[in-house]
Amino acid sequence: MTSTIFMVLALSFSGSAVAGAAPDSGKIALPNEDQTQSISKPVLEKFASAKPWTAERMKKAILADDPEASAAVPLSPTEAQDNVSKDKEKKATKATEPVAPLTNPDQPALLAATTVPSTAGKLFYYNPYDRRDYVCSGSVINSNYKNLVITAAHCVHGGPGSGFFKEFAFAPAYFNGPNSYYGVWNYEMARTFNSWINSSDWSHDQAFVSFQPRNGQELVNVTGGNGLVTGNSRTQSNTRIWGWPAGAPYTGEVPYYCDGTSEAFAFSSTDSALYCDMTGGASGGPWLKDTINYNLGYVYAVTSRRMPVGRPLLLATPNSSDVLSMFNLMY
Repeated sequence: MTSTIFMVLALSFSGSAVAGAAPDSGKIALPNEDQTQSISKPVLEKFASAKPWTAERMKKAILADDPEASAAVPLSPTEAQDNVSKDKEKKATKATEPVAPLTNPDQPALLAATTVPSTAGKLFYYNPYDRRDYVCSGSVINSNYKNLVITAAHCVHGGPGSGFFKEFAFAPAYFNGPNSYYGVWNYEMARTFNSWINSSDWSHDQAFVSFQPRNGQELVNVTGGNGLVTGNSRTQSNTRIWGWPAGAPYTGEVPYYCDGTSEAFAFSSTDSALYCDMTGGASGGPWLKDTINYNLGYVYAVTSRRMPVGRPLLLATPNSSDVLSMFNLMY
């Protein structure tokens, strides 16, 4: 398993539109609301917040709980072969295609030559149970409503004994503060799995957050959006992971990415693993395959947790058909 980690030293992205084929409507999973729960922003908060997400508030937000995985039991040769066979049986489904942002004559020319992804960013939220601000990572997903971000379930809900977090805000292309062009977006609704809510099921550590229009525009039309794929195997070559790690030695102020080939983590696990030493704050960041450029690709998983001992690994369960069902419930 090989990978490389990089720090991004630019500001943001803009590019030419990329046309994609329409998804195969025969593969769309039927929504199952019994599998998930959602929270919507109260009507009175939609247009005026008593505590807006200023740049200062963002800098003071602390990293979300840094989930750590137990050490994996090495696979026997038979188990390794069984893993390969099991993964090959999976059938990948493209739920949506990547799309670049709409051309905007007011967009600064500088943005076209830089490399911080506009389709990824920092996801901020308020935890009403300890009254503190937190931060994760997330990425924009193309959808019919053009307003969607995918992240980790533990970035929207505290799991058993807790509840949904509030005041979600998304800052695309964050670099030493929110980007002046892409701005900060306020949420409309967040949704995640009951299996996470009730039992901290790491195989369902995925969530979606939808965002309100900003200055009369939808999120995807401003930033572009990644495609969403489900049913992929855990072994993926040319994987790229984006994140804003905030635990030492990182600060959370600039994005990093890791490139490499992901592999099955353990026989009894649903996780994919990639060598990468990002820390807390990277949770919810996208795992991209079939990248078109540094800004666009297909999200097949999101960062769930990490192995902090031995060789550093990030872990993520590839999106299942349940993720597709949840995607189809978002608006």
